Amino acid sequence: MANNYRKFLKLLESWPVDPSKTERDIGFHLRERVKKAFTAGELFQGDEEKCAREHASLKRLADNVYGKLYKRTISSSATGLTAEQCNSVLSSEFLDLLQKENRSIFSRLFRGK
Repeated sequence: MANNYRKFLKLLESWPVDPSKTERDIGFHLRERVKKAFTAGELFQGDEEKCAREHASLKRLADNVYGKLYKRTISSSATGLTAEQCNSVLSSEFLDLLQKENRSIFSRLFRGK
C-alpha cells in the first residue's frame, strides 16, 4: 500500500547514510531493502503483515524505546570498553589498518604481537 511506502520513507529519515562506510551502514542497508520491496514505487507485492511488523520493529529501534525503558548505569560495554572506544575500534580507518597489516585482531591477541 502507498501508506506503507510513506511510513518507510519517513522512518528512513532517522538513519542518514554515512558515505565513509556505505557497505556497513544501516541507513544504506535499509534503503536497499525498501528499494527491493517497493520496486514499483508505492505498490507493494508481499506480505502486508510482515511488512507492518518490520516497520514497527525498526520504529522501536529508531525511537530507542528499549534504551529509554532500561537505563544503563554503567558506561562500559560487555567488552569493558566505553562507547567511544568501541566506535574507534569499529571505525573504517581501524579496519583499513588491520587489512593493511594483513593481521586480524584475534591473531594479535593469540600470538601476542
